[in-house]
Amino acid sequence: MGLIRLLYQNKSVILFCLFTYVLFWLTIGTFKQSTELNKTQQSNGLKHRSNSTFYFIFDHLLQLKVNLLLIDPYVLNYLFIEQLSFDKLERQLITFAITDDLVERFIQYFQETIFSITISENILSNHKTSIDHIFIEYKQKIIHLAILHKYKSFYLIEENILPLSENIQLSYGDTLRAVEPVEVNVHEYSFFYPQNVSHFLWLYQTSKFLHCNRVLADEMEDQFHLYQNASQLNLTVTPMKNIAYGLNELEKHYWLAGGTLLGWYRHCGLIPFTQDADFGLFAEEYDESIRNYFLGNPIAYLWGALGLVNDSLEFRLYTGRFTLDLFWAYREGDHRWCGYQVHRAKFRRTLPLLETLCSCDLFGTRFSIPCSPTSYLDGEYGKDKWKSPLEKNYTWINMKFHSLWNDISWMYAVRLYTRQGKLRTDQFAFDWISNHFNYSITSIPSFFNILPNEPVTLPPLKTKLVYGSPIKKKKSRKKSKSTRKKRLI
Repeated sequence: MGLIRLLYQNKSVILFCLFTYVLFWLTIGTFKQSTELNKTQQSNGLKHRSNSTFYFIFDHLLQLKVNLLLIDPYVLNYLFIEQLSFDKLERQLITFAITDDLVERFIQYFQETIFSITISENILSNHKTSIDHIFIEYKQKIIHLAILHKYKSFYLIEENILPLSENIQLSYGDTLRAVEPVEVNVHEYSFFYPQNVSHFLWLYQTSKFLHCNRVLADEMEDQFHLYQNASQLNLTVTPMKNIAYGLNELEKHYWLAGGTLLGWYRHCGLIPFTQDADFGLFAEEYDESIRNYFLGNPIAYLWGALGLVNDSLEFRLYTGRFTLDLFWAYREGDHRWCGYQVHRAKFRRTLPLLETLCSCDLFGTRFSIPCSPTSYLDGEYGKDKWKSPLEKNYTWINMKFHSLWNDISWMYAVRLYTRQGKLRTDQFAFDWISNHFNYSITSIPSFFNILPNEPVTLPPLKTKLVYGSPIKKKKSRKKSKSTRKKRLI
């Protein structure tokens, strides 16, 4: 009874404490709710505040909770190479990429806003509509959304067919372009950008995309019964991908060359009976990183190096069952040339300048190719002669005998390597190089593709040089034989 009487006498104090307690927790709850709301608003909006028109458009775009990837080459260079402020960017249009599964959400949202929205779309072969570009305009500023269409292991951005103002030059949408998947970072404006901006810009240089000739490929099968060889593809696909990956990582331009380019264009794959794969590279881009990448490479290792860095350099890669050749093309006047060695003789194949390279799909992977593949093939095989399989004893029309390696240069123009990437010095190397040197060598020079600074003592000749001046006629016959293809191409 004493406790009840005590509580009754202090009921006012107790009620006040209870009220204070409830009010305290209501305040805490409200604060938490407000904090969560602010976090949500921050995640849905921009981290950085600005009065720019682009900021205003961004703020609305991000309400959709979609990932905007900045791919505009000019803006990427401005922000991350030149390290300039976004707020000071004087640009009418900025290009971002979004995946095609987000398109409908964008269209539904912006139909009921203050923005002007324009859509570029194509009619597909199945009569369905493909939306490829969205232009969102507000106060003369435009956010361009280029739609990423999944294509094999990469994406395609289609050409824009919508008329635009003359002062607008698109970086994506100007033509069909390929985009590789990239690792990304988040900008303070809450959009994404490539983690390695300089590499993304380097890949952009060759992003124009070309399709193979599907009509010719079907003709190869229907008329000539030339089908893709499954066992050959198993030997070829992985090492070719490895080469493309390595050269891209090293930022060395390359292109599919010779019969490999012909296989892509004419067969949309490989020539079924080809026995090797050819790649071309720019000689001026050579450095030791390329050799180091392929020495001991577990997929396609450097088996042999022929020529010198500044003359006719060729790498022969080997998988254990398949050969792949890297030819360096040297610029000379209005053309390029790459070397081809047959014993002591140097042959040269004339090539176009190839000032720009493009992209293609082969085996579901993006490879680089000449931007005018038909002109390239015309120069190698003869105008339009490559459009059908050619007979045996074909002669390259762009290959000519140039000169002989002199004694000293030829000593340093051949190297063989083990699968582990070590200079080969076994009996096989002695025999193979002796045959090509026409020398009885007892040691392998340690220099790589360069001439030594000190005088060199030549080993004794095995026999008279095969390509010496007393046998010019024989040299001519050798030339003809060396430039023939023993198989159909």
